[in-house]
Amino acid sequence: MARLKTLQLTQFRNLHQAWLSLAPGLNVIIGDNAAGKTSVIEALWVMASGRSFRTTKPQQLIEINHTDMTLYCEVEQDAHTHKLGLQRTTNGLELRLDGQNLKNQSELARHLPIQLLTPESHRLLEEGPKARRQFLDWGCFYHHPSFIQAWRHYQRALKQRNHSLKKQLPSAQTRLWDAQLIETSEQINHLRAEYLSALTPYLTDFIQHLMPELDSQIDVRFYPGWPANQASYATCLDEHYVRDVQLGHTQYGCHRSDIKFRIQQQEPLVSLSRGQQKLFVCALLLAQAQYLQKQTQNSVVMLIDDLPAELDSQHRNTLMSLLQSLNIQHLVTTTAADLIPILNPENTAFFEIQQGKIQAI
Repeated sequence: MARLKTLQLTQFRNLHQAWLSLAPGLNVIIGDNAAGKTSVIEALWVMASGRSFRTTKPQQLIEINHTDMTLYCEVEQDAHTHKLGLQRTTNGLELRLDGQNLKNQSELARHLPIQLLTPESHRLLEEGPKARRQFLDWGCFYHHPSFIQAWRHYQRALKQRNHSLKKQLPSAQTRLWDAQLIETSEQINHLRAEYLSALTPYLTDFIQHLMPELDSQIDVRFYPGWPANQASYATCLDEHYVRDVQLGHTQYGCHRSDIKFRIQQQEPLVSLSRGQQKLFVCALLLAQAQYLQKQTQNSVVMLIDDLPAELDSQHRNTLMSLLQSLNIQHLVTTTAADLIPILNPENTAFFEIQQGKIQAI
């Protein structure tokens, strides 16, 4: 079971120096708008994923008038306490695990399985397939050790093939990468489809908990990233090679995979209100959390930014009850403590942020 014990931030955003000793259950971070409470959530997401959910420019993560920032946390996992560190400077990124330098962000992520719910999380349903692939790949990463290697090999082959197509290199040279694309794409799609199939019953269960007013089953379908009428991915690459040359990139493959959800015979954007769409995303994250616990005995840490903006009072209570029943450690930001249901005070910690300074209260 993964549990965050401490979190330290140095020169991150507007937080010059902050140290938090976290409760194993609920952690409430209170502050006015723009006080810095979202920065705490963001810091943990950066540690786990290597990227921010607020900016694509890493330099913006460093406190103004400084040249570096440092994140550090202690995670209890399988009766061991691991020390995770990330430092970003103007020259690059350094990652450390238990005092040893790391080459890949994925090695940190293994010890910090984090789920994130923000006021923008409903975009998973309304934007393009990239966010849904990331959702799917999060689960594949933690359940299948072979996934990350296959994904890296696929990305490398895709990059090289696209480079050849863009440069209009000879066909024989460009298609040298087809075999690796086909092999790794089949591996990735098999793992994605298998994971989604196993996850669906959990998703159905949490939808019933969060939205009992919906009386129809959810239909979840996986799309591999190429036309359904193609006999195989190899056939697809053959038949679309000329068009790939014209476009200068590979049209089809598992980099175009997607998930389609249907409730009451319609897509969630049509059949669900905006509030229900947020609850649907909550159900997706809870389904992943419970499935991870069942299969690996590991647990996620749930980050929820501005919970009152996400859900009304009734659904806040329901979500907090589900998180407690699943024994999931969660960090929640809010502008007022009385907006957050406190179900177990002995398992809860409160922190207040004022003018970039955090203190336990």
